[in-house]
Amino acid sequence: MKSNILFLLIDSFRADYFYEHKKSYSTPNIDQLIKKGVYFTQSISCADGTAVAIGGIFTGLYPVNTGISSYRFKTTKPNFFTHLQKLGYNVFTTLPHYAGVDIVLSAFLKQEGNNFQSNFERLDEGYGNDIIKRLDKDDLKEPWFHFLYLGDLHMSNVTKTMDIPKRFDSEKFGENKFERSISLLDYWLGKFLEKIDLKSTLVIITADHGDYIPITNKRDQDYIPEFTKTVSVTKKVLPKFLWPTAKKFGKRTRTRIQEKRFDDATKNLTELEKRSLRTRAGWYLFDDLVRTPLLFCGNNITGGKSIKNQVGSVDIFPTILDLAGLAQMDEEIDGESLVSLLKDESSRSNPIYLETASVVKDEMLGKMVGVRTSEYKYFRSRKSPKERVHLYDLKNDPLEENNLAKINTEIVKNMELILSNFLVKLNVNASEELSDEESRIVESELKRLGYM
Repeated sequence: MKSNILFLLIDSFRADYFYEHKKSYSTPNIDQLIKKGVYFTQSISCADGTAVAIGGIFTGLYPVNTGISSYRFKTTKPNFFTHLQKLGYNVFTTLPHYAGVDIVLSAFLKQEGNNFQSNFERLDEGYGNDIIKRLDKDDLKEPWFHFLYLGDLHMSNVTKTMDIPKRFDSEKFGENKFERSISLLDYWLGKFLEKIDLKSTLVIITADHGDYIPITNKRDQDYIPEFTKTVSVTKKVLPKFLWPTAKKFGKRTRTRIQEKRFDDATKNLTELEKRSLRTRAGWYLFDDLVRTPLLFCGNNITGGKSIKNQVGSVDIFPTILDLAGLAQMDEEIDGESLVSLLKDESSRSNPIYLETASVVKDEMLGKMVGVRTSEYKYFRSRKSPKERVHLYDLKNDPLEENNLAKINTEIVKNMELILSNFLVKLNVNASEELSDEESRIVESELKRLGYM
């Protein structure tokens, strides 16, 4: 009999807060699942934005091979949703209200009947109860694959704040709002698992990406200058053919002013404190953003194992198929099954391609690209290998505080070669561009999500 599959994707869940963080918050259900399952401590997402990261998970391909970006979801490449349907699985998706993920999923999943979007955004508002109803065995025709998206670690897309229900808003559940939201998530995970038979169900818990956890409410985006009046005057004075040049100049100027203001305002902070105030889809690819939890438990899993080998989010679905005894896709992908690591039959630790997401409509691709090995992290400007170069020794500097790019030029060269091998495959034409209406919807969603 085919295994049922429950896939939980938790937006913005950092790996260090899932497993190894010194906890001032309560996660008995997560802790119990880790004891029963297999946990990968070095699972790396290919991007710091939801659309690009999810694209990597669902296709098993890096964005350089699919053309997927924050503004381009459709790809000619096959995906695991349709593959599971071909294998006889009933595919279900359950999403909260106002998440924007439904737009991304629509590029992969054409089947409408089993897709559900709640009227509630947060678990405690009613979304949690909706999930419990959806997990009712009578409503799930076996074998099933059920994708659940949880967004409670992300700021509310409605209120633009991290909203914590009163019953979880105390030091008992964490020192800050992020930790208290984790306690809330753990509570609801326990409720969901009460509806699941782990003997016949494979459960996967992961995240699309991580996030910075700010020490104050003011972020780097708050230092971006407003040029509304200047733009209006410029358009009146300059001939139309010079507008694109003026726009590029304005963007560079705005970036310089923003960075100067931010540096001045944070000059008394440590580098890690300063980093916490940054936002994703920017100039950095620290592990805060790309190291995500990855847990397999339930059917066919021997519990209590922690694996330290570096793996990628592109490996998740090949592993699911292998664990469930299902056929892999015929097409060549970047990801591969991790089952050999579960069986101690391999010491593999492949390099992982990284890129930032883009939140600028006329810039389809993010600002930075990089590569991570088990020993080093390297990232730099997408436009030039000589600009904004970062190199970190992950063994001796796991928090990535010391940029070694200027003193370890030989390692930079080697890492650039690895990165170039990924970039040479860049296939920006692999996907269809969004229509004007789709672009408008995406831009609106990005604004609601706080990226613009």
